[in-house]
Amino acid sequence: MKRNLCLLYGIAFLQGMVFYSPASVLYRQEAGLTIFQISVIESISLFLCLVLEIPWGILADKIGYRSTMILCCFFYFISKLIFWKAWSFADFLLERIFLSIAVSGLSGVDIALLYLCTPKGKSQKAFGIYEGMGTGGLLTASVCFSFFLEGQWRRAALLTAAAYGLTLVLALFLKKPDPQRTKSPSKPARKTPLKLSLKAIRAVSPSFLLFLSGAGLLAETRQYITVFLNQPQYIACGLSAGSIALLYILTQIAGMTSPWSDFLTKKLGIPLFSACCFLCPALLCFALAFTHSPLCSAVCILGIQGFISLFQPLQSELQNREISTSHRAAALSLQAMFLELTSAVLEPVFGSLAQKSLALAFESGGFFCIAGFLLFLLWHRFFFRKHTGQRL
Repeated sequence: MKRNLCLLYGIAFLQGMVFYSPASVLYRQEAGLTIFQISVIESISLFLCLVLEIPWGILADKIGYRSTMILCCFFYFISKLIFWKAWSFADFLLERIFLSIAVSGLSGVDIALLYLCTPKGKSQKAFGIYEGMGTGGLLTASVCFSFFLEGQWRRAALLTAAAYGLTLVLALFLKKPDPQRTKSPSKPARKTPLKLSLKAIRAVSPSFLLFLSGAGLLAETRQYITVFLNQPQYIACGLSAGSIALLYILTQIAGMTSPWSDFLTKKLGIPLFSACCFLCPALLCFALAFTHSPLCSAVCILGIQGFISLFQPLQSELQNREISTSHRAAALSLQAMFLELTSAVLEPVFGSLAQKSLALAFESGGFFCIAGFLLFLLWHRFFFRKHTGQRL
C-alpha cells in the first residue's frame, strides 16, 4: 500500500500545479468576465457537484476506487484543456462543468483510498501530507509563474493541462486497496443502487450535519478570500502584478501548515485547536475589511490560509471516523454534498458583496467563520462527546 500512498501524493502534487493560479482572476477578467460572473460560474459548478456526489459515490463503490480515480483524472485533464482555450462565459462554464464531474468523483475516493492505505492511527498524518503535497505543487507552479511565465497566462494554462495529463498517467499505476479497515457485512453486499444509496444516507447521522455545515463555512471563506478576493485587495492597495505573484507564493507556503495538524491536535486537544482554526481567521477577515495597508492585507491573507489549512486534516479524520459502513466512498460523497451545498450558497453571496465593496465581503467572511465555529462547538459538545466519551 506504500506504492498507492506515493502515487496519491504524486497526484496531489501535480494537481496542485496550477501555473496560472497567481493570476486566475485576472485571467478570467481579461476574457471579459466580471467578479460576479465568476461567482455565478462557481456556484453553478458547486450545485452540479452537489447533484453528482451520490451517483459518483455509488459508482465508485461499484467499479472500485482505482477506476474512479482514473476517470476523474481524465475529466480533470479535459477541463484544463478547455480552460486553456476559453475566451467567453460559456467556455469557462463548460470548463467548470467538466471540473465538477471530476471534483465530485474524487471528493470521496481520494481520502477513502488514503484512509485504507494508511496504518491505523496514522490517517490524520497522511491527510496532512496529502494536503501539503497539493499545496507544494501549487507553490512550485506559482514560483515558476513568477520567474518564467509572468504575463504569459495562456502558456501557464497549457502547462497546467500538461501537469493534469501526468496525473492521469500516475492514476493508471494505482492498485486496488485491501479494505481491511472497512466494516464489511458478513454477506456479500447486493449491487442495488437504491439500497446502496439508502445505506450511504444512513451512514451520516443528522447531528454530523452540524459539523459539516461549520466546516463548509470555514472552507468557503478561505477559498473565496485566498483565491478570488486577494488579487482585487492587493490591487486596491496599489501593488504591482509582480508583487501580487510573490505574495501568492507566500500564501501557498502558509498553506503548507497541514502536516502539523496531527501534532497540534494532540497537543491542544480538538476543542482548543478547532477554536484557533475558526476564530483566528474570523479576526483576520475583520481586519481585512478595515485596512488598505499592503503589509496588513498580506499578513491577514497568509494567516487565513495557514489556520484553515491546519483544520483540513482534522476535518478529513473526523469525517472518516463518522463512517461505519463498508461503502466508504458513497458515505464520503454524501458528506461532500453537504459541504458543496454550503459553498454553492455562499459563492453568489460573496460575489454580490464583493461587487459592491470588498470590505463587505471580508466582513461576511468573519461572520461565516464565527457561525462555523458555533456549529462545530454545538456538534462537539452535545454529540461528539457522547459518541466517543471524550471530555471537553
